[in-house]
Amino acid sequence: MQEILILLAVMGAFYFILLRPVINQQKQQRRDISSLHVGDEVMTSGGFFATVTEINTFEDRPMEILFELAPGLEVRGNTNAIANIVRRSGAGDTEVFPR
Repeated sequence: MQEILILLAVMGAFYFILLRPVINQQKQQRRDISSLHVGDEVMTSGGFFATVTEINTFEDRPMEILFELAPGLEVRGNTNAIANIVRRSGAGDTEVFPR
């Protein structure tokens, strides 16, 4: 009986120390992506800074985003390509959203 209580305590500690922060971070990432707008500046998972120029949503596949890396250079990607939202389109130049 005592072994089961110790095992449950270890599993509870494992959840609160390791899993819960990761789950909360994933929820925050989903909230950030759902509030993404055209004109927002993002950092991609590859380390490139880009401006969102178009957002396409589909019912049968993930959201597709068009990024402008440089004037005249646009690439397509999905939401997994966004590592961080650097600046919102309506925000001032000093507002940065660290991850």
